[in-house]
Amino acid sequence: MKTLNTDVLIMGSGLAGLTAANTALDAGAEVIVVEKRPFQGGGVSNTPMQTLVVRDDPAYQNRAFKIHMDYTNWNANPHVVRSWLKNTVRIPAFVRSLGIEFLNIKYNPLEELGTTRGYEVGFPNAFHIGDYYRLKWIGKGHGAAIICKKAADRIREKGGRILFHTTLTKLIKTEDRITGAFGKDVRTGEEMEIRAKAVVIATGGFNDNKEMVEKYCGLHLTNKNCDDGGNVVFNHFTGSRLTGDGQRLVWEAGGAKGAMGCNGHAMVPGPGIVGDHCAWVVYNELRTMQEQAYLWVNKYGQRFICEEQSDNHMAMVTAVNNQPGKCGYMIFDQDTAEHMEKEGVERAYFIFEGNRLHNVKKQFEEVIAKGNKHVFLADTLEELCEMSGIEYEGLKDQIDRYNGYCEKRYDEELAKDPLYLRPVKRGPFYAFRVFPGGYHAFGGIKINGKCQVLNEEQRAIKGLYSGGDCCAGEVFGNPPIGGIGWSTLSFAQGFICGDEAAAYAKSFE
Repeated sequence: MKTLNTDVLIMGSGLAGLTAANTALDAGAEVIVVEKRPFQGGGVSNTPMQTLVVRDDPAYQNRAFKIHMDYTNWNANPHVVRSWLKNTVRIPAFVRSLGIEFLNIKYNPLEELGTTRGYEVGFPNAFHIGDYYRLKWIGKGHGAAIICKKAADRIREKGGRILFHTTLTKLIKTEDRITGAFGKDVRTGEEMEIRAKAVVIATGGFNDNKEMVEKYCGLHLTNKNCDDGGNVVFNHFTGSRLTGDGQRLVWEAGGAKGAMGCNGHAMVPGPGIVGDHCAWVVYNELRTMQEQAYLWVNKYGQRFICEEQSDNHMAMVTAVNNQPGKCGYMIFDQDTAEHMEKEGVERAYFIFEGNRLHNVKKQFEEVIAKGNKHVFLADTLEELCEMSGIEYEGLKDQIDRYNGYCEKRYDEELAKDPLYLRPVKRGPFYAFRVFPGGYHAFGGIKINGKCQVLNEEQRAIKGLYSGGDCCAGEVFGNPPIGGIGWSTLSFAQGFICGDEAAAYAKSFE
């Protein structure tokens, strides 16, 4: 067994791990990063197109903090939230230090924070708490992939080491502190011992581990068609290999389990809608249709959320997840299909853009012909229910009431804006079956504001730190309310982990 020595050992090469490594190197520490894949970058950190920065101004910091904590009903760890927000101000300088300029910056006035959809579309109002720094890209690549590449290059330039094809198998504990880890080369099985003064776990989520997804999120992961009773669809990149390795190591070493969740986008499973390897590649306009605030019901045919929330992806995932069978259905008729074709849609998420749609019926027929069992087209509501499994009597009763609201232009049930009140009367009738989904399953490691891993007694484990998606649940409460892995969080906690781990390592000199 070979032995390596370093000051700071980092597991994971996403935004959090790479930021931590660069920060620790800048503080004068020796660093080794291990990554089980043959390349750098986390499962989500290759995708962000913009990141969030809260200004270094007490008014902005306080407003952002209170908006976010109110969003979680003050169920999040306030110290973790506060340290995340404070450290976002370091993001621009770090990105620029890599030789990268932002595409543009959207400055948001103080009084507008929390008043509109986060990132301007798709996210809760509570995510609108800072300025948006949009990232450049090359070709069709997303901006953070370039950051990951340049951050990895910079680590090597500064004398740090990155060991690809390498994972950690067990943390080493000496008396009351972590002093390194055992690892192995995943190709050859060669074992190693890496002695370190501090260890940082930055391994991301666990959406490729179906047992963890079922145990900790209550969702059954099968495949992207949700076969054999599956009820969750992740829009991560295939091959992310996010299997909860870091969480397992921490728990085995005495770390407490932190909040875990799955959120991001409710999605229609199956072939023919989005790409198999990346859900941001769309084959048609069905994903844009799903963004509309038309009629949504559960398997009993009953509405379960004000459909104005259709562009609040966190709210939709949470609501769908709470329905029987953990699924919901979006339904519209031929008149609405023609409205989308002739007059255009009311909403378009910037990734799934669309204005006037094209031959909605044909698009449905093509997807159905490809074997998608979650997309339905029927001449009558009875046939639609037979195909989809929606309870007919419940749906008929709901549609009768809903059409009455449309006529009166007043939704006495869920208070939907009349702009989106479109009746369901004329066939053919269209429906999607929608399941919970998201970027990934996140969280699992409990930390404090210094990103120190906590044990069951809520005491810090000396020498052990964590940042990024593997502890993202701590900023959304337990269970996480509308949570997600964030580039802003990964950057900020990477800075904190790098600062704290390097300072702790230096205390032994």
